[in-house]
Amino acid sequence: MHDVVRDRARWAAAWAALWAYRDLVRHLVGRDLRHKYKGSTFGFAWSLANPLLLAAIYTLAFAYIVRVPVPRFPLYLLSGLLPWTFFAAGLAAATSSVVDGAPLVRKVAFPRLVLPIAAIATQAAQFVLTFVVVIPIAAALSAPTPGLGLGAGALAVGPAVVLQLAFTAGLGLVLASAYVHARDTRHLVDVGLQLWFWLTPIVYAPSMVPERFAGLLALNPMARFAALYHAAILDGSWGAASDWVAVGLWAAGALAAGSVVFARSAPRFAERL
Repeated sequence: MHDVVRDRARWAAAWAALWAYRDLVRHLVGRDLRHKYKGSTFGFAWSLANPLLLAAIYTLAFAYIVRVPVPRFPLYLLSGLLPWTFFAAGLAAATSSVVDGAPLVRKVAFPRLVLPIAAIATQAAQFVLTFVVVIPIAAALSAPTPGLGLGAGALAVGPAVVLQLAFTAGLGLVLASAYVHARDTRHLVDVGLQLWFWLTPIVYAPSMVPERFAGLLALNPMARFAALYHAAILDGSWGAASDWVAVGLWAAGALAAGSVVFARSAPRFAERL
């Protein structure tokens, strides 16, 4: 009981300190974004090129060669692929954030929580900008009635992004802590994300999954997120209530677990780096 109370107090203090250092988080996010596009002629356009190229390749492979029976496949693909790209990039950035920031960790006193949160926030900013640019255009081009864009149900994307951000942050905090102690963590994350991608209905529809495996989708948080994005973008609806409950629980559980693990590990970071 005392450990639970102590952990709660520790991670609550860590998040309070993060709020006090929010200007540092903004500075790190701005620095990373400027560094990413520094000296680039096309700047942010490069962030659009990668998902669009992937979407083109997957559309060619799955819509025209394999012939996946999914209506408006390019929009279906993009509305799942962009959130997945943010999730994967956010986890990768968070995993190495503390180790990459070793000089700061060893020499400067500041909340260590700043590093993984800033890394994830940088990826979130790029995701939101890309999503806002790409999805309305794709929706207008692929609408049953030419020229029509997104419906009011697309507003559901907002809370979905917030919950996905919380879920990604929770996992990122666990992985950032693990990577300080075990450098194989990054390789496991890379392999795990590749497997996780194909277990998530992004290039195929959930209805295509054999019935004996369909129950596994309910245990896949990213499948639930994908269902909400697909419902909002393709159907103009808020999706199933069960999906919202599931992602809410996953997000809260991941963030709580990540906060506890990170708060326990943070005091030993300097001596491990």
